[in-house]
Amino acid sequence: MVDRKKICNFAPITIFFYEMKHSFLFLPLLAIIAVLCLSCGEQPMKYRIGVSQCSEDSWRFKQNNELRLSQYADTRIQLEITSADDSDEQQIKQISHFIDEKVDLLIVSPNSAVNLTDIVSKAYDKGIPVVLFDRKTNGDKYTAFMGTDNIQLGKMLGHYIARCIGGKGVVVEIQGLQASSPSVGRHRGFVEAMADYPDIRVISSEGGADWTAKSGEKAMNEILRTYDGEIAAVYGHNDRLAMGARGVAEAHGKKGIKYFGIDALPTPGGGMELVQKGLMEATCIYPTRGLQLMKLATNILDGNKYDKENILTSTIVDRNNVDILLSQNIEQQRVSDDLEVVKGKLDDYFSQVNFQQKVIVAFVIVLIIIMTLAVIAYRFYLQKLIVNEEVTKDVVVPADTPKAESPFLERFRSILQQNLHDADFNVERIGEEMGMSRVQLYRKVKQLTGMTPVELLRKSRLARGRQLLETTDSSISEIAYDTGFSAPSYFTKCFKDEYGISPGEVRS
Repeated sequence: MVDRKKICNFAPITIFFYEMKHSFLFLPLLAIIAVLCLSCGEQPMKYRIGVSQCSEDSWRFKQNNELRLSQYADTRIQLEITSADDSDEQQIKQISHFIDEKVDLLIVSPNSAVNLTDIVSKAYDKGIPVVLFDRKTNGDKYTAFMGTDNIQLGKMLGHYIARCIGGKGVVVEIQGLQASSPSVGRHRGFVEAMADYPDIRVISSEGGADWTAKSGEKAMNEILRTYDGEIAAVYGHNDRLAMGARGVAEAHGKKGIKYFGIDALPTPGGGMELVQKGLMEATCIYPTRGLQLMKLATNILDGNKYDKENILTSTIVDRNNVDILLSQNIEQQRVSDDLEVVKGKLDDYFSQVNFQQKVIVAFVIVLIIIMTLAVIAYRFYLQKLIVNEEVTKDVVVPADTPKAESPFLERFRSILQQNLHDADFNVERIGEEMGMSRVQLYRKVKQLTGMTPVELLRKSRLARGRQLLETTDSSISEIAYDTGFSAPSYFTKCFKDEYGISPGEVRS
């Protein structure tokens, strides 16, 4: 006979699962939940990882949250995160503390390449694996590095700026923290790019004291004391430096200047929002990749294969792609928020139930997974219908498809395929063609396919791009523009994210 009291004990968590099942993010959440349920108790912490950040800002705040999020998927990890607040002395003390505590692994973003070399080498010599992120020291005693090639980043943005100003004029460069490897690399790459444009004059500030807007203000004030002519563009080594310089330039009556930066954070007030609002012409993504960084760390600790040098790719964010990138971030943020909610509720719930109740809940989860898989399979089928331009009206639609929905999806797919070449084609245009508002279109498509209209547009463009790569002799650049991408580099990045290989590899 069923014990009604026991059922009531886990009814709240069951109701929570039922409410969450409507989310397309539900399956990955269930995977984490199932691990927690079936563990039948807390696992002992196995790995202690010390994180030494050189500073505390919005970029590193985002990365730290990603590092903490990784603990949900691997409960063996215990993190201790510190910030040196741009002080070499403080960071040396913090790393010394981690060495004394004999942490299992150390993640370091060195404030200064020169002054942090000895202490990082000491940790390495003590047998502690050291992962450098974002920045390097002047030594070679480290286990692995992950970060963006700042020289290449500076060169890429330099060429972009030159094109934006027609290859002539005065460009002001606002440098970041003096002697830090990102600032050195971004300056060097920019100088190399400018060598191709003899009609561009560069006025460069000295390396700043830090990466804040105040440093940008100070640098711009110093430049304007000796130069009062026209300025075509300002290149800041990060978005905050560029915005600090903008405030000073406007106070001096300087107008018509195009501003460029690096970081492109998708958070409120970040670089992407600045581009969307027209305060910056463009910015360049400087990826945080906290989850990927933690995966590298656990591979080292588990004795798995890993690469010593892990170079992250970047892309330029301008008005042509900023809306898409911000939409992607909204979906990613929902994943993080859902994980936070689930983790909190489960921690509270499992602290109050016994082993038998945990097993019952695990069984309920398995049943929900089976039902959810059916929903996801159907959504995946609908996504294929929309993205694949070879699909015709003769395609057999599943018997349980609502008859009123098939014409809607057919119309939606047709509109996408007819406008893939148009770089200005966006969700608003789709809504106009469909006779729906942006919100109505978003809800309808999301409900049916589990994806947003922006995501389906991007997938459709990539599918067309792959078809052209396989069936034509057009160059990758030509295909990128023919499929509505604002830049070949952005097409290449999206293509590799989607298919796991580059366009060039498809060709070869």
